[in-house]
Amino acid sequence: MSKYKIRVKVELVECDDSEDGELKNSEDGSFTMAISEKNAISIDHCEMAVLQTAHPTIREAISRHLSEISKKKFLNKRTRKQ
Repeated sequence: MSKYKIRVKVELVECDDSEDGELKNSEDGSFTMAISEKNAISIDHCEMAVLQTAHPTIREAISRHLSEISKKKFLNKRTRKQ
């Protein structure tokens, strides 16, 4: 039976994006959200923004993972039948 490693990385970096709190989807499956400096120095606001950004990222990663496992199992079954 295979093992799987789960890796989570959260970065808070200064940027020039406009402050709108809108989630943006990146091609690598990650999501980003810009927040104001005022919110960036508040633990409560930072935590809320991280959680809002992490949730869709987690769902996307799990979806990709389950899709890859399904494909792998399908190919293994096909190979065994031949």
